[in-house]
Amino acid sequence: MRFRRFFYTAGILVSFFALASGLFAGTAQAVPEVYTVRNITVDATAKSATDAKAEALSQGYEKAFQILVERLVPQSDLGKVPRLSSKDALGYVLDISLSEERSSAVRYIAKMTVRFKESQTRTLLRNTGAALAETISKPVLVLPIQNRGGESLLWGDRNDWRTAWSGLEDSNGLVPLTLPLGDLEDISLVDARGALGGQPGLWDLSARYGSSDVLISVAELSENGNSAKVSAVRVGQFGEGRTYRLDVKRSEAETAGQMLQRAAQSLDRMLQQDWKQENLLQFGVERWILVQVPIDGLQDWVLINNRLQDIPAINRMNTRTLKRDMVNLDVYFVGDERQLTLALAQKDLALLLNAQSLWELRLLNKPAASQTLSLPEPGQGATAPAQNEAVIDEIVVPDSEINLENTQ
Repeated sequence: MRFRRFFYTAGILVSFFALASGLFAGTAQAVPEVYTVRNITVDATAKSATDAKAEALSQGYEKAFQILVERLVPQSDLGKVPRLSSKDALGYVLDISLSEERSSAVRYIAKMTVRFKESQTRTLLRNTGAALAETISKPVLVLPIQNRGGESLLWGDRNDWRTAWSGLEDSNGLVPLTLPLGDLEDISLVDARGALGGQPGLWDLSARYGSSDVLISVAELSENGNSAKVSAVRVGQFGEGRTYRLDVKRSEAETAGQMLQRAAQSLDRMLQQDWKQENLLQFGVERWILVQVPIDGLQDWVLINNRLQDIPAINRMNTRTLKRDMVNLDVYFVGDERQLTLALAQKDLALLLNAQSLWELRLLNKPAASQTLSLPEPGQGATAPAQNEAVIDEIVVPDSEINLENTQ
């Protein structure tokens, strides 16, 4: 649901600041993206199209829950979480959306996106004793380089390693992956040698795709194509130069391309696992800090507020004082200050100690004035959706299949 708030007079502006002090305690939190599993392919055949669709949705509930578990729970704790049947998984579903639907008299195919209920689902997972991570990383730009015949290939159809990574952008992990288009602008910014050498064009390419980190991955196939040596390094603001290495061998049932795809999936799992280990939530320990938030006005505070609401590590916040140029907050959170700082950085918020040794929260990458909240004339209605907004074919709230007494 989208909404806008407009303020026309100084009196209303003062009222906003008075009400904002209870924002986190008195308003419902939006379901965060971390509990949304997107673009699951469902495909079922039955006696009728209706039965096929019901079977496909049943598959989707079960598959989505398992993907969610694998997203949030580290590998070492996966065995603690039982697999739920589709009926049991449905009890934790908030709503679903369907797109790319196709059907015949006996078959149904679609892409399914499932939103789970945050509170109930987190409680379920915590009660199993499994550790959880909920911080979503900023997108990481993947640059696959293939060594072939004495040359290093980054762009072009001859790079089989790039092809192997092409299906992983929808992996539903906490670290979203982005593969560059490889168009003329990309090619002009950096080549394989420049990427490996960390030339400025690498960061220009990263900025073009809104990424602060780059995963540079190199693959070298054996002459007979039966094995490959692959390596990767994550560099950038949050990468810390972490490296990964893997030797893979082709099985009898695989092609060389399938072997490389399996290697890319393995590197992705390593990347996701490291991020989860760095961001495990320590639910049993709540910490508190006083934070100063310098602002240039209402629009800054609205923007910061919106970003703070998506930080899973923050349990609650109390506003001590609200002024036109400064907000003082009590922040209660799980984990430690390092984890909180990392989580905030993913939302372009910098937490640091100032010269007075007080915690200070600063807004980074502030949108241009044209992109912030507009203040229309009184009586002006809501604007129409942008022309390039994604359109979902169907939204389904499965209330008829859920015990409503247990819903949020």
